[in-house]
Amino acid sequence: MTLLATPAAAQIIPTGSPTADILLTTALSEQRVFLTCTALDAADHETALAFWQDDVGAALALLAERNVPAQAIQAFRTAARPEALMPAPDTPFAEVQEYCAAQDGWSRRWHRRDFTELARALPEAMPEAGP
Repeated sequence: MTLLATPAAAQIIPTGSPTADILLTTALSEQRVFLTCTALDAADHETALAFWQDDVGAALALLAERNVPAQAIQAFRTAARPEALMPAPDTPFAEVQEYCAAQDGWSRRWHRRDFTELARALPEAMPEAGP
């Protein structure tokens, strides 16, 4: 199956914080599922997309504030683009259906907000440098 064989486009360049790198990679993987699987419900998809765009914006601001190398920030920005996370528009519906069915409990997790929120998690993973 093409969709399942495609990596989550999570080409993370180390930020200097292994914990932050894990959070970024995890968030990309989770949001790939949510953005893909909410695509058939316009309201849920709009909400998922808006959340992700806000969360990415917060993450990018924090990464810049913590002096993460520009190439690491750009790699995350590129990997976090919704079109990088979602299947190509010509992906057969059956593949998307199969992919979403294989994501155990994704809808419950989405509605309970049981996923990585970068705006909350990254500041703890990347504390400000002391004087």
